[in-house]
Amino acid sequence: MRERAPSLRYDVNERPPLLLAFGLGLQSALFVVGGTAFLPILMTQLGLITSGEAAYLISASMLVGGITTAITVIRVGYVGSGFMLFMGTSGAFFAATMDAVELAGIGFVAALAMIAAPTEWAVAWLFRFLRNIFTAPVGGAVVMCVAVTVVPLTIDAWQGTGTPMEGSIEYLAIGGIAVLVTVAMIAVAPPRLRLWAPVAGIAIGSLAALAMGEWHFDHTNVASIVGFPISEWQAPTFPTSAEAWAILGAFIIATLSGTIETVGDTIAVQKVSLRDFRRIDYESIRGSLNADGVGNVLAGVMGTTPNTTYSSPIGMIPVVGVASRIVGLFGAGSLVVMAFFPIITAFILDLPTSAIGGVTFVTIIILFVTGMRIVIEDGISGRSALIVGRAFWGGFAAERDLFFPGLMPEWADPVLGNAISTGSVIAVVLSAIFTLMPRKRFTWRAAAFADRLPDVLAFVNSSAREMKLGPVAANRLEVCTEEVFLHLVDAPSETDPQARRLRIEIMPGEDEVTVTITDRSEARDVSAPVVPSELLEAQPDELRDLGLQVLSHLATHVSHTTISGWHYVAFSIERGPEYTEPPQEAEAAVGD
Repeated sequence: MRERAPSLRYDVNERPPLLLAFGLGLQSALFVVGGTAFLPILMTQLGLITSGEAAYLISASMLVGGITTAITVIRVGYVGSGFMLFMGTSGAFFAATMDAVELAGIGFVAALAMIAAPTEWAVAWLFRFLRNIFTAPVGGAVVMCVAVTVVPLTIDAWQGTGTPMEGSIEYLAIGGIAVLVTVAMIAVAPPRLRLWAPVAGIAIGSLAALAMGEWHFDHTNVASIVGFPISEWQAPTFPTSAEAWAILGAFIIATLSGTIETVGDTIAVQKVSLRDFRRIDYESIRGSLNADGVGNVLAGVMGTTPNTTYSSPIGMIPVVGVASRIVGLFGAGSLVVMAFFPIITAFILDLPTSAIGGVTFVTIIILFVTGMRIVIEDGISGRSALIVGRAFWGGFAAERDLFFPGLMPEWADPVLGNAISTGSVIAVVLSAIFTLMPRKRFTWRAAAFADRLPDVLAFVNSSAREMKLGPVAANRLEVCTEEVFLHLVDAPSETDPQARRLRIEIMPGEDEVTVTITDRSEARDVSAPVVPSELLEAQPDELRDLGLQVLSHLATHVSHTTISGWHYVAFSIERGPEYTEPPQEAEAAVGD
């Protein structure tokens, strides 16, 4: 029997055929358009803005989203992730945005976007110090909470919530057909056809809607072919009332929630975009945050709502098996083009919501599983289980308005209004508490010279005795620390050799002892040693990672994180039985 092709046909660094890349980019952009248009349409229905202002917001948001997506995908310097991350409107901003529009119009939202943007830049700049808080379990929990927020929206779209035929058998059939087609293509279609599972589901579902007389072209019939409603642009304004400052605070909180969502999305996209994924690239996360901030500034200049990373296309990557950044660039270009062709946007908005809701439901469920994978692959501990469980169910309670709704103050709505913001805050707060709570630590700083090795080993042995480690655990601790110390010392560095210092921190736990060594150099990845297959015929320079192979066998949870040129090498040693003094009879026998 012929084996199925691998799930990832083109990873982030590979180039698919241009026609394929264009089609997949357009397919991803289709999902972004629906989310981008949702808030302006909602505000129009509530009477907060005019239809002309809504048209401008949709066009301007797609233009900003396309530009920011391109910046994020390309990764220029410290800006951008280098992965296929799309930018779109986040649900975390909905409540604060509508309050701002009601108070002072779209211009106030534009000013808030520009003011809140430095929040993300500050997080990116300080990320080296936040690395133990914004962990993989936190990112996985946030991704799972994104699904909690979006899944109800997809079900509402499927059943036509708010329409005259809400909950009808026709809508059930349209969405069901779209789901069945999508799932069938994912499960049994050849790899070449599996690429088009989402768009095929929407297309077949839409044809079913047309046959039932439920596909209408209200937007398309009145839309112009080419144009950009620039006349609706409003300059950024900031009223000085107390209510405006309160909304600013809420907007910053929403921005922090969007920031945490960006961290989770960037971790998730790395997991599904590389065949040989080894570890999280924190520089990519910092680049995403910087690009997110740039996008908010552009949104302010254009007078539209802020953008952040859009999660649905991440769930599509395992479905279509293509993660190439070229697809992201074509998708970004599609958003920019659609911003100037209202008729294209109108046609997408006229697609049957039941079909789009059903297909998006499938992709978001896959995104939820990706969040679970992030958590599981990092390892489940008591702390990570508490973080993920509390964040997920806290987000679920917030989304369903289950937790003491009559007692929650209105000013807390930006945090308690949806699963993304609530889950993000819970996960980060718990992670910060676990990181900052007092714990016994043994810390030592040493000059980065090999002749300081005896001092390092003396420190390790002293710490082992104080922790009452048994001889096996103490020996493993000494050997592993020695290997990492020598590996880092031998690495080239731009830092003045006389000023370069290594920091060694040993933290005892109930079952393990964790060691973290901090250095600023150009060291190779400790967690991926390169050892030649033929040791007897290897050259001396090919054996330089041989000691690191010993590390991988003696230690657990070996990781090597690089942020802003700083290396954080961590590993754990199992404690085993504690050291006990030998009995007096044994000492006497040794003496004899």
